[in-house]
Amino acid sequence: MNRIILVSVLFLFQINVFAQQYSIKGKIINQNKTPLEFATATLLKTDKTLYQQASTDSLGNFTLKAEKGNYQLIIEQFGTEFSNKTINIDQNLDLGALEIKEQIQLDGVTVKTRKKLVEQKVDRLVFNVENSVTATGGTALDALKSTPTVRVQNETISIVGKGEVLVMIDDRLNKMTQEDLVAFLRSIPADNIKSIEVITTPPAKYEAEGNSGLINIRLKTAKANSWTANFGSTYVQRSYASGNINGLFIYNYNKLSLQASINKGTDQFRTTSDNRIYYPNELWKQDITTKSKTNLLSIGFGADYKLTEKWTSGIKYLGSFNNRNSANNPMTTRYNTSGEINAYILSDVNAQNKPQMNSLNWNNVFTLTNEGKNITVDLDYFNYQKDDSRAFSGNEMNNQKGTYFAAINSNLNRLKNYSAKIDVSLPSSWANISFGGKGFYTNTKNNLTVFDNETGTPILNTDFSNIFTYKEYNEAIYFSANKKLNEKWETQIGLRAEATQTEGYSENLNQTNKNNYIKLFPTAYLTYNANENNTFSLNYSRRIRRPDFDYLNPFVIRTSPFYYSEGNPFLKPSIIDNFEFSYIRNQKWVNTVYFSQVSNFGQELAIIDPETNITKSTPINYADTYQIGLSTYYNFNKYSWWNSFMGFNLNYQNVKSKTSLIASVDGYNGYLYSNNDFTVNQSNSLFLGLNYGLQLPGRYQVFNISTLNILDVSVKFLALKKNLSITLTGEDLLNAQKPLISYYSNGIKNTMKNYGDSRAFRIALSYKFGNQNVKSKERNFGNEEERNRAK
Repeated sequence: MNRIILVSVLFLFQINVFAQQYSIKGKIINQNKTPLEFATATLLKTDKTLYQQASTDSLGNFTLKAEKGNYQLIIEQFGTEFSNKTINIDQNLDLGALEIKEQIQLDGVTVKTRKKLVEQKVDRLVFNVENSVTATGGTALDALKSTPTVRVQNETISIVGKGEVLVMIDDRLNKMTQEDLVAFLRSIPADNIKSIEVITTPPAKYEAEGNSGLINIRLKTAKANSWTANFGSTYVQRSYASGNINGLFIYNYNKLSLQASINKGTDQFRTTSDNRIYYPNELWKQDITTKSKTNLLSIGFGADYKLTEKWTSGIKYLGSFNNRNSANNPMTTRYNTSGEINAYILSDVNAQNKPQMNSLNWNNVFTLTNEGKNITVDLDYFNYQKDDSRAFSGNEMNNQKGTYFAAINSNLNRLKNYSAKIDVSLPSSWANISFGGKGFYTNTKNNLTVFDNETGTPILNTDFSNIFTYKEYNEAIYFSANKKLNEKWETQIGLRAEATQTEGYSENLNQTNKNNYIKLFPTAYLTYNANENNTFSLNYSRRIRRPDFDYLNPFVIRTSPFYYSEGNPFLKPSIIDNFEFSYIRNQKWVNTVYFSQVSNFGQELAIIDPETNITKSTPINYADTYQIGLSTYYNFNKYSWWNSFMGFNLNYQNVKSKTSLIASVDGYNGYLYSNNDFTVNQSNSLFLGLNYGLQLPGRYQVFNISTLNILDVSVKFLALKKNLSITLTGEDLLNAQKPLISYYSNGIKNTMKNYGDSRAFRIALSYKFGNQNVKSKERNFGNEEERNRAK
């Protein structure tokens, strides 16, 4: 009996010896010594099958358990893979801090990166533009059109199902008019862009501005111990020809890194619009064909220098100088109830617009410890000016008489902004803490001059001319804490407080309007990692949408006897509460249920007077709204030659009107899309891109929108050792972006059918040279929401 027991004990001991597991630990940090959370460490057996996998915590730490043997260790951080040599495990291993760069030697192991097309993070989606076929050779606007969950239509940028968003360049907001923002984005080549982030629930560190979230465009920056240059040219054929040339130079050696870029080009468009107003006794039908030409110029420069081991300082400049001319001849035909023509209104409009922007940032990063503790200080200056002039004339002709009208409007818009902010990051074993503050001052001045020109000699109209000045101060502080509760649960909370003081003065009206308010903006994230393949998250954020500067100008601007625009100095900011519940499967399949509620929803509306047939365009806080929706998308990349991103969004919107001018409405809308990139040959030199989107008929805010289709196809070819890129793109091949939009104003039905010259053929050439073997060194910089509100 004792022999049996002894044999059994020896047998069990032998099993335990052979099955003994060892611990493999490590910490993932970036080049700024900041820990990377949600990175994945994977052990593969020698037959390439999965053995074990673990995610890093908020401090970048990971732990794996394995039996004695040889394994393949793969470190991946949201799509960036780090491959290494086979490791032999026969004891506990502590790999220490693994610093992620594009190529680096770690304990004799060479680590290289390979970016995926799409990366899904807890609070954002990252689209790596440099890996997209369709976006290649285009502009920043083309890259946004190719970005999953983003829609660009009629110069409006929005997140699918969630509405208009604000756009950042390297973490800096650019709140111009949509028209000026689109022109600015067209001046940035897509080849200068590293990635685009779609942030639906921004954390407390970001400004609270932006109702549906933020879109952040990250530009390429200097690469460690290398230099590279890229020169390109693009030709686009729409109704008229457009084109540009661009160059990018990036350099980084030792303590100095430099970046410089330039883009010069011309954009020409032919747009059409068919608008109808159904008055009780008349139908007004207006047809407009507009030809516009914009000369684009953008330049950028950046320099960073490591003054000491603990202090890096840098400056960055971005400038945009555009000149836009447009001309159209609106024709309005008035029909009676019998279908007979009552009158014509013929107009001739010529406009010139010169938006110019200068942005300067001074950034300083102070490293406190090697564990990622640091302080970042940003000082920013932003200057924006736009010179507008619009000359219009026309005749109103009916059966009895004709009336002639003519005027010239000139508006000089000047804006200056100064801001300073500080961010402190203090990761610790207990929690990852960050806090900071920001202050800015904005001063804008609009000088509108109106001349009557019926006689052919311009005469100053002092009743319609006006000078409007606007000052705004904003002070903000924030606090955020991230903590990994255990192996499965992680949470992050944040609170941002913003105080705002404004003063607007109309010189002609001798009217002053002031505002002073403090708002709190909490954020909260709760993540449950059920296992390596299934993650659940619940996110909440509060946002604010402040009025655009020129919306607050109370003066009246007339462009015809039947149309004028008027600002609203009493316009209030909108407050938005966003909730999201998401389920992520294998970092590929993302399902989100979301709810959004907006208080004091504000928007510019065309208000129609059925007695006088005069339309007034003015911004008003006219409703409280809410929407609930479902978004799902899947990244299919089973085959190395095919990467597909497909999904759909369905939501219900309810608009509860607070004015008799607009009726309360509700309804559904849906959108389906599929973005595909194909590698055609084994040498990875020929690629095909195919993007398709389908807007289902439905309601958006107060508007009913009909069906529209979007189909873009691209072919990309690499030559000369893959340094020369040739891309051919067909945009809107179905020519089906002509939705019919209808709404009711003061009980009067309006319909619009606009076409923005979206069908196009594009050919782009790009040549790069230099040393490109090492990962980009990056830093971001401040001065955010106030720029986005410039006009």
